[in-house]
Amino acid sequence: MSNEEVLWPSAAYHQQVEQLRCLIGQPVYVVEINSTEINAGVHFSGKPLVLLAIVDFPRPDPYRQLCPHLLVLEDGRGLNLGRVARISRRSAYAPAQEDIAFINQEFVENVLLAPRRFSRERVADTTRLALGEMLGRSPSPPALEN
Repeated sequence: MSNEEVLWPSAAYHQQVEQLRCLIGQPVYVVEINSTEINAGVHFSGKPLVLLAIVDFPRPDPYRQLCPHLLVLEDGRGLNLGRVARISRRSAYAPAQEDIAFINQEFVENVLLAPRRFSRERVADTTRLALGEMLGRSPSPPALEN
């Protein structure tokens, strides 16, 4: 199968959704993706949340990272699986492999654990862009592909 024929979401995604369905009614640890315009990271709440349901999401969109399923959690939130980095049982931090029910492999590999290239110039360009936006200016974006 060529790269153009790769299915989204993958078969592994659907297998993980089925694993999650087996955890409905049980406490799970959710690591959420926390992205802004200039930063991407994750949020570990450290406390378990009971997974109440998994609902089909009517408008999945791979470009906006919206997957075809939504989690309903006991805190009253609906959370799209595209906004989740990992879901595990028994441990929020460094869970054993068998305790990981869902992992957003693409995000973890290509964003979270991707190699970083920091330089004074790159930090200065990003700072100027953010400061310009805060001041209402719309400068041309700097070349951040260094």
